[in-house]
Amino acid sequence: MEGERLVETELSLVLEDEWALLRGYRNRGGEIDHLLIGPRGVFAIEGKHRNATIDCNGDRWAATKYDRYGNQVDGPAAMTDRRGRSPSEQVNEPANILQDFLLRHGHPVTITAIVALTHPRARLGSCTSPTVHITTSIRQITDLLNSSPAALTPAQCADLEQLITRDHRSQPRRRSP
Repeated sequence: MEGERLVETELSLVLEDEWALLRGYRNRGGEIDHLLIGPRGVFAIEGKHRNATIDCNGDRWAATKYDRYGNQVDGPAAMTDRRGRSPSEQVNEPANILQDFLLRHGHPVTITAIVALTHPRARLGSCTSPTVHITTSIRQITDLLNSSPAALTPAQCADLEQLITRDHRSQPRRRSP
């Protein structure tokens, strides 16, 4: 939750009003922490708040924890959710389903998937063949947004936001354990 709050707070400080930030979008593929819709496209962001060095090989992720003096204290340990999915799979699965949904409804947009490592001491170690963009700062996210070749009009952004919100509301709610 801390990572999600940090992403929301920091993005709200740097993005212009033409961007919409939707939190907690859910479909049968899972939940996307943040969806950004704006003039440079649609971005799905999964936030991870770990004080660790993160290594990845495609969709296989591992975290190694170090103390403040640089001594290894834990790991490497697989980074997975309850379903055994890595952070990249956690964001790619629902993003791909949403992208297909938007296409079926006349909006052929590409959703850019991002895993944001939000802890101040999070580091990206060795990363081979990543299936998402991996960032360690809001600045890296905004650089990615600004370099996107996509161009959406305000009307397209509003249509996408409305359609995504409607789709989210139509999804069955998860039961508490």
